[in-house]
Amino acid sequence: MKKLSTPSRFILIIIGGLFVSEMISMSFIGAIDHDSYLLLSIIDSTLMVLLATPLLYYFSLRPLLQVISEREAEITQRKQIESQLRIQTKALETAANGVVVTDKEGKILWANQAFARMTGYSLEEVVGKKPDFLNSGTHDSEFFKRLWGTILAGDVWYGEVTNRRKNGDLCIDEQTITPVFNSAGEIENFIAIQQDITDRKRDEIALRESEEKFRTFVDWTYDWEAWLDPEERIVYTSPSCGRITGFSHDEFIRDADLLIRIVHPEDRKLYQDHQDLVHNEMVGPLSTEFRIIAKDGHERWIEHNCRPLYGRDNRYLGRRVSNRDITERKNAEKTIKEREQKENILTTTIHSMQMDIARDLHDTVGQNISYLRMKLDHLSGMNSLRDDEMLADIKRMSEVANDSYDLIRGTLAVLQSENSADLARLFSRYASQIEERSSFKVRFSSKGMPSQFSAKRMRQLFYIYREALNNIEKHAEASEVSIELAWNHDHLSLNISDNGCGFDTMNNIKHGGSYGLKFMQDRVDLLDGELILETSLGVGTKLKINVPLG
Repeated sequence: MKKLSTPSRFILIIIGGLFVSEMISMSFIGAIDHDSYLLLSIIDSTLMVLLATPLLYYFSLRPLLQVISEREAEITQRKQIESQLRIQTKALETAANGVVVTDKEGKILWANQAFARMTGYSLEEVVGKKPDFLNSGTHDSEFFKRLWGTILAGDVWYGEVTNRRKNGDLCIDEQTITPVFNSAGEIENFIAIQQDITDRKRDEIALRESEEKFRTFVDWTYDWEAWLDPEERIVYTSPSCGRITGFSHDEFIRDADLLIRIVHPEDRKLYQDHQDLVHNEMVGPLSTEFRIIAKDGHERWIEHNCRPLYGRDNRYLGRRVSNRDITERKNAEKTIKEREQKENILTTTIHSMQMDIARDLHDTVGQNISYLRMKLDHLSGMNSLRDDEMLADIKRMSEVANDSYDLIRGTLAVLQSENSADLARLFSRYASQIEERSSFKVRFSSKGMPSQFSAKRMRQLFYIYREALNNIEKHAEASEVSIELAWNHDHLSLNISDNGCGFDTMNNIKHGGSYGLKFMQDRVDLLDGELILETSLGVGTKLKINVPLG
């Protein structure tokens, strides 16, 4: 049986309701015993209104009012949707990014003006076509196979596509392709949003190339280059830090305090004072030198130069630091300084030796030569001279000449000596020379291991030694002389003894007869040594001289 629609049911209910209302009204009137037609009509109408009004309102007016309200709400909602659609459509049409809507097969159904500007094609030229007319040949088939596989699987695809514009130029687009599903959950359309990033990619490539050039330039600098930010953190450090310090780039970046810790402890305060100063961004370029302890434990000298860095907006960015390893230069400067000090000492020593030799030659050889000249002048001026007087003068002149000769030979021997071991040979040879021309025998001995003894001190000791032997030869009347040269751990001892006549030290000194003894004492004082003299009349003399080593 066919089911009635809602309006038909409402009409039947209303007719039925009116019929029932009329029946009720007529039954009520029939029950009234009154002949007035007017009254009966009024009663009939009143009953009909009272009975039919609720029925008509509930089944007719009320549904009608609901329909009208729903239609008004629907119209309002439709207007809002239309307004929103107009706004969204306008937004899509005027968007800076290209927007394309395709069907499931990829045919373009709609595109905005931005897409037309990006590709160079008009909207009429692209609608109904697949986007493969933009293919630049840059991507292979696998690229598009992965793209279609993603969106047909219902996922969003995001990536960069290189397309070819209508004029033949290549452009790089950043695209997002989103599938659109119907109520049945099936894909009906695709929406692609693309942005032209050609200029950005070009800038990125230029920036990358610029950065590569910068890093290539800085990374291959021989000096250790670094950039410290205003908080003294290392922003960049060149690989040369490894060559100079032994610590890698990563170690300096990870450990902010490493740079301070490797500064030599004696230079750390200097470096810290420098760092405190450069925190003031108004401070200009600064330079300093300090030492570091490299990773291998070796000490290295660093020449440190730094200057402030500012950005394009004149914002303070920190300081650029250039550290140069100047260890070789410092070592060379130290060597040169030591050489200059040695040269100065050598020059002073040579000058002192020259003065000493000049004084010795003046005091002894000069006086002897003057004496010889006086005697020769005297002899040449004499008309008659006894043989014994002439022999005595000639003998005295010979002694003076020998004395001068011995002094010159001894001085040359000292100057030619290379080490302290030559001292014993020099003293022994001179003793042999004295023995050859004298009437006494000489016994010479040396004991101990020779120690460091400068040529200047050797020369002074030789003068004392020569003066002592000359005094024995001239005055002691000895038959034997004993000489001992003893090397001790802290001093050198020269012991000379004879079995001669001895002398009275008090009377001899008092009457000025000990010139040789005074000469020896002065020389001993120059050597910071001591002279010990023991002498007895008729027994002999013992002379002991102690000279400190060094």
